[in-house]
Amino acid sequence: MLATRLTDLYIYWYKIASTAAPTVTKHISLHYHVAHPLNYHFILNEPDKCSQWDPFLVLMVPVAPHQLKARNAIRSTWGNESSVQGKAVLTLFLVGLTGGAEAQQQLEEESRQHRDLLQSNFVDSYFNLTIKTMVIMDWLATRCSQAAYAMKVDSDMYINLENLMSLLLSPNTPRQNYITGFLLWNQNVIRNKKSKWYVSEELYPEPKYPTYVQGAGYVFSNDLPEKIVEISKEVKAFNIEDAYVGALK
Repeated sequence: MLATRLTDLYIYWYKIASTAAPTVTKHISLHYHVAHPLNYHFILNEPDKCSQWDPFLVLMVPVAPHQLKARNAIRSTWGNESSVQGKAVLTLFLVGLTGGAEAQQQLEEESRQHRDLLQSNFVDSYFNLTIKTMVIMDWLATRCSQAAYAMKVDSDMYINLENLMSLLLSPNTPRQNYITGFLLWNQNVIRNKKSKWYVSEELYPEPKYPTYVQGAGYVFSNDLPEKIVEISKEVKAFNIEDAYVGALK
């Protein structure tokens, strides 16, 4: 297995056609399209990390600012790997705003110590996970285009990097227009306002989501971030980040 939470994950893969048309509302202005990364800027950044490291694989971990224990757990386990099967691996964490001066100072000190933190100026909340994911995609597209693959992975996952690298180095694994993870299809949109996963009809009018990979962890060829960011200009954002990435295929 590539990654585990509390239960086994079965890995599937499918290609994202680069010519596929967006499936949601088109022609959304960037002013209205709040998830587009051009609306945000980095407070903490490592813009030269990839040019110094030249990674084959970049592991991007979205995490809340206060979750220092989770970051340290990753740093002391799979996130400590810098080379797997002869290929360079880079692990970075992305956070939003801390909400307080003391917490921000602690985060900045952590950044100076580890040089693996990225921070953007959006409110860090569950509702804003789509923003967080799109900022990740923009960073990969603009600061790390030389990497062959990337993985967006939650902070409560454990990654088997040997298995993952074996998959990526397989001659059968596509080098472009590729994404893999736990595949979800025919998923109903939750309209119950009391649910954590509620999405309004205004944000997403269709009754079912397009096929997508579960957000706990998915791997993709690194040509996709630029395409995802570009097509997101035409696809109205909604607050289920993994389903939104699926809507961009």
